[in-house]
Amino acid sequence: MKEQKRLRKLPRSVRRRIARTARHVQSRRMFILQGVALLGSGGAIASRISGGVAPQAGRADLAPVRPPTASQDDAVFQDRCIRCGLCGTVCENGCIRYFALHQTMHGALTPYLDVRRRSCTLCMRCTQICPTDALRPVEDDLDSIKATVRMGLATVDPDRCISYQGRICGYCHDACPFPGEAIRLVSQGRPQVLDGCVGCGRCVEQCPQYPTAIDVATNGKRPAVIEQGTTLPLSQTQDQEAT
Repeated sequence: MKEQKRLRKLPRSVRRRIARTARHVQSRRMFILQGVALLGSGGAIASRISGGVAPQAGRADLAPVRPPTASQDDAVFQDRCIRCGLCGTVCENGCIRYFALHQTMHGALTPYLDVRRRSCTLCMRCTQICPTDALRPVEDDLDSIKATVRMGLATVDPDRCISYQGRICGYCHDACPFPGEAIRLVSQGRPQVLDGCVGCGRCVEQCPQYPTAIDVATNGKRPAVIEQGTTLPLSQTQDQEAT
């Protein structure tokens, strides 16, 4: 209050000069803070960027799992994403990774999830920090998540699933955050994926089989296997195993 009274006693021209200086200092401070944030997000991208060989161009069956609430139309998501890397800096499980510069098919430096390595814990922090509409904000509430998030749909391969080979496994069911709604065990402990699946990939991460007997398919496309920065369709990995 005393400072305000002192300012009122000063000539108007002096008060204007002080105000301009204050705005200039504030803008510089904001510029520095934004720069630090950008460097931090850039470091996050660098630490989680994909290496290896770029996916084959033009393959429609290569479908990466995107962070929660990303558009089902991947072209729309790539257009909205500004490659800031902020989603990865707040990810609770560190599951968000980024395509390398040469991996242009899915958008260089855009985020994706390798759910076999680390699945999504549905913390929703990435949706809350995204500065664009690439990810829409969702509350950290299970009901809101179930109603809003559709990262993909888990798919079971009976030829690999232990429960289809005469032994009961159930790891996928036990790992699921929505058991009975997203997945259930039927006769002989065989997993059955339900409409409540949000595509978080917990079942994929915990599957004891290698390659996994369960994967996450996105937008009706076959699931992609992303290992060591290389994205391959499931059919191609099966061909490689046969040889």
